[in-house]
Amino acid sequence: MELVRPNQRFKEQIMDYRKAFLLSGEQPYGGSSLQNFDDFDEWLKKVENQEKEDNLPQHRVPSTQFMSIVEGKLIGLINIRHRLTPELLKENGHIGYSIHPDERQKGYATEQLSLCLEEARKLGLEKVLVSCDKPNIASAKTIQKVGGIFENEVKSLYSDEIVQRYWIEL
Repeated sequence: MELVRPNQRFKEQIMDYRKAFLLSGEQPYGGSSLQNFDDFDEWLKKVENQEKEDNLPQHRVPSTQFMSIVEGKLIGLINIRHRLTPELLKENGHIGYSIHPDERQKGYATEQLSLCLEEARKLGLEKVLVSCDKPNIASAKTIQKVGGIFENEVKSLYSDEIVQRYWIEL
């Protein structure tokens, strides 16, 4: 597996990834709101602009978007927020990620998150917050496998879900 920045070469795979999540009724976490974009070029422009502080709306923070690629195939999306706002500190954390619904239960999430932690170190982060919805046991296990230490559970700001928060020392 390798982490690759989104680009035109993967346009079709990225839009197929989006479609798979929409059909499953899930959200592609770590996808820079991919679910909201019918147009790939608009999404790519957003992704490219979100790294620079001066291009962001006031309530947003810089972030870096990656695709997880195995043998030329898009397996997952993962995003690193460079810093946290009070809202992100409460619920979302530094890293969001998802694995294509057809590629789950193959160990990809753990590998993807491990590689992303290396990228977070390169950004100068010393520890990261990663969260998941309480019912998402697979995600909780993934976070724990890469060193996540459970801190607490909080009620989501956006729904009635309970969110589990984990810290990972880099």
